[in-house]
Amino acid sequence: MAIGACIQNMLLCAQELGIGSCWLGEILNKKEKVRKLLNIDKNYELMAVVSIGYPLKKPNKGKRKRLKTLILDPEENVKKS
Repeated sequence: MAIGACIQNMLLCAQELGIGSCWLGEILNKKEKVRKLLNIDKNYELMAVVSIGYPLKKPNKGKRKRLKTLILDPEENVKKS
């Protein structure tokens, strides 16, 4: 879990700095190939791979719903019954 929290913070920080990033979880199914490709010493345990770089174009702004529309109000449900 600590690894996941650390990576999440890295991704958020990269976003804030305008750096693109992606947590490549499935790549660990090929740990040994990745280790060889990146020349990682056997003394290190490969836990995750994160790609980072500057995007060629700025991503579009996401469309989020307002938090108020996502929270269920128990009082509202009682009034409708």
